[in-house]
Amino acid sequence: MATQTPFQVFCYRGGEFLNSVIFGRRSSYTQSAADLSGITSPDFAVFIYSAITCFVVNWGVRRLFIEPLAARILPNPKKAKIEKFAQAAMEMIFYSVFFFFGYRVYYQQSFVWPSSLWWQGWDKGEHDLMDPDYQFFYILYAGRYFAAFVSVLMEHKRKDFVEMQVHHTVTVVLVLLSYAWNYNRVGGAVMFLLDCADPPLHIAKQFKYCSRSKKDWPQFMADRWFEIFAVTFIVSRDVFYPYVVWSCTMEHKEHFVTELSTNVCNGLLWILLVLQFYWTSLIFLAVYNQMVKGGIEDIRSDSEDEDEDNGKKEGSRPIARKKGNKKKD
Repeated sequence: MATQTPFQVFCYRGGEFLNSVIFGRRSSYTQSAADLSGITSPDFAVFIYSAITCFVVNWGVRRLFIEPLAARILPNPKKAKIEKFAQAAMEMIFYSVFFFFGYRVYYQQSFVWPSSLWWQGWDKGEHDLMDPDYQFFYILYAGRYFAAFVSVLMEHKRKDFVEMQVHHTVTVVLVLLSYAWNYNRVGGAVMFLLDCADPPLHIAKQFKYCSRSKKDWPQFMADRWFEIFAVTFIVSRDVFYPYVVWSCTMEHKEHFVTELSTNVCNGLLWILLVLQFYWTSLIFLAVYNQMVKGGIEDIRSDSEDEDEDNGKKEGSRPIARKKGNKKKD
């Protein structure tokens, strides 16, 4: 491994990871525990190439396949609506894939539950060892969110643009610090809980963009998928995730002394918790709008045509002359 280029390191580790996670074939590399010593050069290479791969796949598939398809199937396919549909489709794909990866990797570990196992063995150095699949997924996760941070800057700005960027920044920093400081056991639980609700949300968005009225079948499907999302979100992020934060804040004290690294990671987890409560308030607002107005709306986004129409209200609209006001020579 020492003679390989950074790209070869990424390809080798990635190939072993996919072979293990998808096909269940574990080589001698993935069966051995990795000894952690902070973020090494190979780890950094995996992070950088993971971010580049996620960014290229996201925008490549979006531009080459999703947007042309959206232009054919969407009613009134204006540019803003096409781009938002493609954005929702790619986020559905990424969240679904990473949720699958997280499930396959995390539930192979011996410390999934009870939560006391997240902290036991710290004083014996057991947290210094990490399953190679879990290790690759951990860094891949950080790379994916770094790519998402850049992508949000290029997409239509949502009403929660600042909150999304704070979320992505905190996630990347938290994943990398928890990896470097061996705070990784609980990290897998956080990743799993924060990914499971998003696929239904983006499926609901795609049906919403396909809807022509509040009573057609795409709107009906959008409402049902949003309901699935709302229940999943509240259970995973407002019930289980606060328990994880409690465990990180209180339960860990039974197993080791709190250090600066622990406080930093816990502080970042609390920031994410505040964001979850903020987004929960938006969910309840959307449910209220659904009950009052009928048909779910994505209240985090501007209307589909806002970006296009705002610049056309005065400057591009032809001005009709009033009769009898002709210019005299």
